[in-house]
Amino acid sequence: MAKDKTSFEQRLERLKSVVDSLERGDLPLEKALALYKEGLGLSGDLGRQLEAARNEVKLVQDGLLKEFAALEGVGDRETEA
Repeated sequence: MAKDKTSFEQRLERLKSVVDSLERGDLPLEKALALYKEGLGLSGDLGRQLEAARNEVKLVQDGLLKEFAALEGVGDRETEA
């Protein structure tokens, strides 16, 4: 996948524009087909980016939870002494 310099938000807005154009139903077949293909590509790219962000958040969250658990264990041992 080529690196796209547009932001997630810009591509999402473009996808919305594509969908709006297709829903109007007033495009010639060739233009509608080209927009449909573009929309599919945008949708796939955005979905992959969302999945990657979700996985990154989970990794960070899991790491923080482990750090908190380790800190709780240290605190428990200090109060027992």
